[in-house]
Amino acid sequence: MFGKGGLTMTNYLVSDLDHTLLNERGALSPVTQAAVAAVADRVMLASARHPGQMTVLIDQLGLTGPQVALNGALIFAGASGETLRAQPIDDRDAQAVVELVAERFGEVNFTWMDAAAWHVSFVDAAVEFDQCLVPVPLAMDGLKPAGALMLLMIVSDPGMFQTLGQLLKSAFPKLTISPAGDGYLTITAPGVDKGRAVDYLVSTGISRAKVVAVGDDENDLPLLNRAGHAAAVGNAASVVKQRAQVLLPTNEEDGVATLIKSWSSI
Repeated sequence: MFGKGGLTMTNYLVSDLDHTLLNERGALSPVTQAAVAAVADRVMLASARHPGQMTVLIDQLGLTGPQVALNGALIFAGASGETLRAQPIDDRDAQAVVELVAERFGEVNFTWMDAAAWHVSFVDAAVEFDQCLVPVPLAMDGLKPAGALMLLMIVSDPGMFQTLGQLLKSAFPKLTISPAGDGYLTITAPGVDKGRAVDYLVSTGISRAKVVAVGDDENDLPLLNRAGHAAAVGNAASVVKQRAQVLLPTNEEDGVATLIKSWSSI
């Protein structure tokens, strides 16, 4: 599937969750669940989600190795939840972002996450929706970030989303500012992105050439860029498809399972 040599049972898979491993209902299909569970000792999830929003999926898949949450800001043990690496945003930078957003976009619900909770300014429809899917502890101190691993704003209006993103990238060029799909705008510390998933595996002795990364959105590009092999599901954004070496079926068509089966049969 990846040209000469293909993939083998020694490869290590790093996969995005939403719209990649999960279907459009935010769930694992039976086919994908079975395929991932069969190689669970060589699978890492790399998501913008809070770790508490990943736990059920980790358990369903039987994953015990390191997992990546909050767009690379947190790496934790799948079995125990123990923090392996964490890179918070400088409190002064986080507060400066709060003040700018409050001044220019006062209606935006400014939120941030650490390993323990989701800190929100107020509970709106977007927060309620996410909490209905996978609840995590909430704290009502969104305007006072301290030790934040990831700042998160959910903006449903496309025009406002684009304007806000451009403003923040201009004002804070050193911070990592990424759209994560579905109107989610995330901010992490300088140099912190999903590519840290690959860097962590390499630090444990796994060859970069053995790492296979799969994603669908712009925040997955650092992951694909650092892996030895890059794949995109068929529903991926065009910029992700352009970067990928292999185009898989869509998430609704169990694209990641197709990839796993291609090397499991070798």
